[in-house]
Amino acid sequence: MHSIVEQAIALRRNQQYEESRAALAALINDIQYGAIAHLHTAWTYDNQGLEQEALPHYKSALEGTLSPHDRLDALLGIASTLRSFGEYSEALRYFGSALSEYPNAIEVQPFYAMCLHNLGRHKEATALLLKLLLATTNSEAIKGYQRAISLYADDLDC
Repeated sequence: MHSIVEQAIALRRNQQYEESRAALAALINDIQYGAIAHLHTAWTYDNQGLEQEALPHYKSALEGTLSPHDRLDALLGIASTLRSFGEYSEALRYFGSALSEYPNAIEVQPFYAMCLHNLGRHKEATALLLKLLLATTNSEAIKGYQRAISLYADDLDC
């Protein structure tokens, strides 16, 4: 069964989306592999620009049993898809779940910040991005202003 998932991934990477979904269809109802099959099916639709078709597969994937890494990917995938539809409040809920469940998953933070921006929460979005910049930069020029940037991140109006 695991080889079917690997084959489907290879097909998706080669832009053979229908073939990938056909391979995964055999696993959709499998107790052990159904959730991962739904996740990869969602990705094939996303890769094709068919986000509406991806959405129910993300939801089904999250209802099943996924590894922590795959669960994070599913949360990020569904949140990003919802955000692309303008469903910002629901997207924010999924981004928030991802950050709550995986506090070290800094890759979620830029997407969360974009969603905050979409909801008009510009100060929160900017503060989050400034803190992320400080936490991840290798730039000595930025590090030279770390104290000031950190203060502004806490209070953008000062």
